[in-house]
Amino acid sequence: MQTTPEYRMFDFVITTGNTIKSTATITLGGRLGKTVKTRYGDGPIDAAYDAINKCVRIDLSRGIQNRTDAEIKEFWKRRDFKLTKFDIAAIGEGSATVGKTTVTITYEGTSATGEGVDNDIVYSAIKAYIEAVNELVPAIRADAQAWSEGGSK
Repeated sequence: MQTTPEYRMFDFVITTGNTIKSTATITLGGRLGKTVKTRYGDGPIDAAYDAINKCVRIDLSRGIQNRTDAEIKEFWKRRDFKLTKFDIAAIGEGSATVGKTTVTITYEGTSATGEGVDNDIVYSAIKAYIEAVNELVPAIRADAQAWSEGGSK
């Protein structure tokens, strides 16, 4: 696990309800600055995870050279972060209860697990996902760099 996380969340705004599509706006900080993305999803966590994925792709794309924007877009289209495990558990009882989220995600065959704890279960889920993404960053960056330098995959 990295000692200094590559990405950290500055803020998020979630809109959800039973008569609207869930929307998440995430501000994620990376080595090349902040990225803000708004995405829609089947629920607040789905929307948040999609926004985080988009922020990471945009940030990592800033370092790709020798490729056009269309080629970079096609590169990311063929790659995805796959959520393979998602668990939320209560810690404590009554008004002191907090949610602990554990997620596992994979990228091109490499897996990473993250945990998040917060009294807001959506925030707990976001923390867990960002922790897992941060573990995957070296593999994602190596893949993007290899492709940028001439790989055709």
